[in-house]
Amino acid sequence: MKSAIRIMQCIVLAGGASLLLSLSGCGSDLLTYAQDSKRAGIGQYNDGRYAEAAGSFRNAVRQDPMDPESEYWLGLCYEQTRSYHEAINAYKTGLHLMPDQNSVRFNPDLYAKLFDRLAHVIAQYDPANTETDLLVKTASDQKSDEQYWLLGRVFRYRGDADSAMDEYHRSIHLNPENFAVQKELGLYLEQLGQMQEASLVLRDAYRLNPGDKDVDAALRRAGMEPGPGLLVQNRAPKTLPPSGLADPSLSTPAAHTITPAQDPTNPSPHD
Repeated sequence: MKSAIRIMQCIVLAGGASLLLSLSGCGSDLLTYAQDSKRAGIGQYNDGRYAEAAGSFRNAVRQDPMDPESEYWLGLCYEQTRSYHEAINAYKTGLHLMPDQNSVRFNPDLYAKLFDRLAHVIAQYDPANTETDLLVKTASDQKSDEQYWLLGRVFRYRGDADSAMDEYHRSIHLNPENFAVQKELGLYLEQLGQMQEASLVLRDAYRLNPGDKDVDAALRRAGMEPGPGLLVQNRAPKTLPPSGLADPSLSTPAAHTITPAQDPTNPSPHD
């Protein structure tokens, strides 16, 4: 009797192991299919077949719903087909799926592209301010420096300098150690001719990352030489700015943002 029970236990264990191996193999197949769909979609996108490419990227997302890169490409396709609401959702999903920034799996280039395209589409194609108002509410409710940063870029792309700088300052107030925001604000202030405040913000950015070439060049244009002396000067105040800090009539070029057009396989959508 004991032998029979033991045999049955072995059969059950063997069946369970086979099932796990089968499921593992199925997962690998799905990831392979997702990569195949993504490669097909990139080829179709580069050929200008945006609707077909969107279908391929939707297939990739179904097969691997945790891949932010497929969402990024899907958003590019939706921009090309003028499906802007869907593009916004794809970019939001891609950002949500990004690993933690302290993770070895975090891809800073992909994050920057998702972030920038989302800001760009909201800035241009949210006439009722539905997405903008949602960003404001989310930033306020969650006290999110990232959402305030995104708002700053949205308003910068719209040419609303006052609102842009308010949101940048709110982001820095919540997280003064974010070099990327400090750099973006400092360079933007320089573009607007607000040199006194630009110098303060750029000095803070320099302290966070003394090796950044753009910040070093901007400091020299402001009459300051990068070096140890800047590291011991007083930090810029972290209070929120009053209204009327900048002239909204000044141009607001997007010269210091990252766009998707970095290589031939990653073209930028038509604006």
